[in-house]
Amino acid sequence: MKTLPVTFSALEYHSLNESSRKKQGVDFLGFVGYNKNSLHRKGAVHTHRRWWAIFLALILVFCSAAAAEDDDEEFEFDDDDSGGFEYFDDLSGFDERNNNQEAGDYTYQLNEEEDGAFIVKYHGEDSDLVVPDHMESYPLIGIGDHAFEDFAANITSVQLPEGITWIGVQSFATCDRITEMVIPEGVIRLDDRCFLGCKTLEKITIPDSVTSIGDMAFAVCMSLKEITFGPNLEHIGANAFQACQALERVTLPAGIEIPETAFLGCSPDLEIIMK
Repeated sequence: MKTLPVTFSALEYHSLNESSRKKQGVDFLGFVGYNKNSLHRKGAVHTHRRWWAIFLALILVFCSAAAAEDDDEEFEFDDDDSGGFEYFDDLSGFDERNNNQEAGDYTYQLNEEEDGAFIVKYHGEDSDLVVPDHMESYPLIGIGDHAFEDFAANITSVQLPEGITWIGVQSFATCDRITEMVIPEGVIRLDDRCFLGCKTLEKITIPDSVTSIGDMAFAVCMSLKEITFGPNLEHIGANAFQACQALERVTLPAGIEIPETAFLGCSPDLEIIMK
């Protein structure tokens, strides 16, 4: 017997969790990291600043005293400390201090096996990008975090090569001149906020190989109208499509868990098709 797709509107979807959402105080302010309970009351700001000033002054006093006592103590780098390297905490072989290499307009690094490269930063001036499939002699296997974000205002189109398996955190965030994007077959992960704020993006092609969509991956893609995911998708992050106001139809595999905030701020007429 053939199973028919299940279709429902975003309004119907949200109504299933309305009481829970009200209890948490979540609304559109969730997009910028606030909820209703975290906003300052009028007149409280100066009081908070005064107490913060006192608190910071006390910290400086104690730190100065400690520094005087431990002046001869040798500083040692903690290899277990991930501070400053959290963007790549799920990648192997990453060393921000000395592993950067250059290939044309790209800075790249190698994976642990040193048989593949991922882009760390683009620093060219091309508006129509054709990303190469190799960095020198190394095949390209991924797009690193924030790789194209610094030049987002200049980029109008991007052609990605086959062979990459992930698109990193905020790698194309705020590329608000791109209208269409094709994700090549073989990509498994679309990480957090990878296309956040691509306001003119109207169409994106997602291959069946994708299994995971990160938090806010397509948030504020205000021109995106339709998006289809294949049967291998297993994870949708929180706020993945938040404020995609033009979104009319989303096709997802049957049985996948949809976060309560996945479609926050979308049109109530949005169709969510599960098949």
